[in-house]
Amino acid sequence: MKSVVYLNLYKMRKLIILASVVLVSILCLWRINNNEGESNFRDISHFAVQNTEDITRIKLKDRQGNEVILSKKDSFWYVNDKLKAFRPKIESLLNETIKNIRIKGPVAKTAQQNVIRKMVGHSIHVQIFQKNECIRDYYVGSSNPDRSSTYIHINGSNTPYEAHIFSFANLLEPKFSTYEKDWFDQTVFDFSSDQIKTIKVDHIYDTSESFQITKSDSFYDIIPRVMSLSQPAARSYFSLFSFKNFEGYAEYLKLEQKDSIKNSTPFMSIEVIPFKGKPIKLNLHRKGSFHMDNSLHDKRGQIIVEDTERYFASFTEFPFLVTVQEYTMGKLLVKRSYFNQ
Repeated sequence: MKSVVYLNLYKMRKLIILASVVLVSILCLWRINNNEGESNFRDISHFAVQNTEDITRIKLKDRQGNEVILSKKDSFWYVNDKLKAFRPKIESLLNETIKNIRIKGPVAKTAQQNVIRKMVGHSIHVQIFQKNECIRDYYVGSSNPDRSSTYIHINGSNTPYEAHIFSFANLLEPKFSTYEKDWFDQTVFDFSSDQIKTIKVDHIYDTSESFQITKSDSFYDIIPRVMSLSQPAARSYFSLFSFKNFEGYAEYLKLEQKDSIKNSTPFMSIEVIPFKGKPIKLNLHRKGSFHMDNSLHDKRGQIIVEDTERYFASFTEFPFLVTVQEYTMGKLLVKRSYFNQ
């Protein structure tokens, strides 16, 4: 009799254990199905984009309504369908940021509601597309208290997370700028010597030093003539026009001041005429003091003293006044006498 009782108890225990396993499995499956997004967001393979070369569009919009849409057309990226984007910055966004974002973990439960409230008022909405499909959709907020990571709220998630770029201490928010000028191509000249046919340099206040050099095969000719043109000097000069970028924008000036500078006579201009493509002309204006004793003031009314390390500049098909560095452009500012050997 006892053996029968023990056998029945043994069978009941097995049934209870089996039922418990089944119940736990069902609960786990239910939680996975109901929190699939949450689980995926913790997985870097579902958050970072590995195949960034397949990305065709990136939309960035802040809570103030500023929006930048970066679109890929053929092999070029464009900003709000206006101007080309700066390739180094696009490559950094794709291959250093979007490809390497890692989720460190959820924000502590005690801080989650406070973080969400802050992000409602201050965050950047990021949407990443492959063709017409949105493959990532999240909000980038400010940093955590020790600035070791950035708050991120994934669209469809109930939980804010902390994210960072693996092996980098940089915060994420500045990398998703909604200021379109941050994305415009900063390239002024980017030619190899073989691509350049002619270079014209005008010294407005010293016309005797203006010149035009033209290359034919491997021989260079200068107009007006010099006593003896240095072919090595001309060859070296033609090699200087690669990766010449402007520094930034003169945002401390009022719009009418910028327009006035752009429309004034530059002290020097440099025009590059390639064998293929459009000519590019750079106009340079001294930064600070001007002729006729006209002083320049910033938005606060303070006089801008002459800056010998930088120039105001404008160039072909770029609508904004910019600044260029003497360090970057200085070697291009030569006189006709430089080529006289």
